[in-house]
Amino acid sequence: MAIQTGIIKFRKSFKSIRTYVNLHDGKTYAGEKGGANRDLIMNNPAFVRTRENMVEFGGCGVAVKALRLGFLNMLPDQSDKHLTARLMQMVKMVNRHDIEGTKGKRGIFFSETHTIIQKVVLNTLQSVAESLVKAFVCSHPVGKVDATLKVTNLEIKPILVPQGATHFRILNHISTISDYEYSELTRCYEASSGFNAKSAFKYSEYTPIESKLTADLKAEFPVGTIIDDACTILECVGIEFYVSTNGKEYKPLKGGSMMVVDVY
Repeated sequence: MAIQTGIIKFRKSFKSIRTYVNLHDGKTYAGEKGGANRDLIMNNPAFVRTRENMVEFGGCGVAVKALRLGFLNMLPDQSDKHLTARLMQMVKMVNRHDIEGTKGKRGIFFSETHTIIQKVVLNTLQSVAESLVKAFVCSHPVGKVDATLKVTNLEIKPILVPQGATHFRILNHISTISDYEYSELTRCYEASSGFNAKSAFKYSEYTPIESKLTADLKAEFPVGTIIDDACTILECVGIEFYVSTNGKEYKPLKGGSMMVVDVY
């Protein structure tokens, strides 16, 4: 794919060349006009593989939407602008992991690919949480309805504190993502579990920057919640910084971060 590097600007197409830009990408791409139309792609036998890829790509998009919904409490402050692209890449890897499925209808089984999911990075620009990971001890019951974060004498190094911050909080966040399978009835991917894209979280108290924090933070879903085997839990832990005004209000500052610490 050609990329424009000069300063020449024009609108619409130039003879057989078209240009376009992608969201969050400053580059201008160029390509030739033409190609197969929708009718050809959807009906011609030569495009069978293309149609199969389109169906699976659509299923991955549905799963990414559910992941983002589960992360909703952390967006956009604890993520960067390329998170969706990384989630899409990760979900496609999960989709390819189904080696027994039929091409075009392969399942998206998060419950079988925990090691792949745990590599997700929420924000490539901030890594404060990674520097504190040794101070976190996480645990959860067999039923997966809650997750406990234990922090003991946590002290934030000055180099990690953004300018102006006076307080910090630790966040323990859990969210669910269901496996997805292709439905012959609806001809699209559907969640296997009814408890999908849900979240729960627990904050620590506002703690002065110069103080040490000891706390047990239990994030839990409502009493009576039953989580089946087709549902996977992602536990994220992070830190947020604040500036105190008049000793009563706390305004958030940039500089905190979240990371995936456990998938079960």
